[in-house]
Amino acid sequence: MNEILLEKIFPKNKIFQIVQGDITTEKVDAIVNAANSQLAHGGGVAWTISTRGGEIIQRESKEWVKKNGEVSHAEPAYTSAGNLPCKYVIHAVGPVW
Repeated sequence: MNEILLEKIFPKNKIFQIVQGDITTEKVDAIVNAANSQLAHGGGVAWTISTRGGEIIQRESKEWVKKNGEVSHAEPAYTSAGNLPCKYVIHAVGPVW
């Protein structure tokens, strides 16, 4: 079961939450995936999102990279969510240490 750790309600009933649990079960507008710059969802949370969402997420990711080049730290990519209950997956690249 997912647990809300923090919730903030903004004007026009916009809600921001920090939730601990299974990101692939969230019924929200978008979830954020910690991605690599090639959007190759081969492990960890990215793999789980892509697997549970269906092949369309990886296919759209490959198309995004083909059209726009590798994803930068400054500008994330997004795809549909496939079979997930959210609408979009935002793919954000973080630093590699």
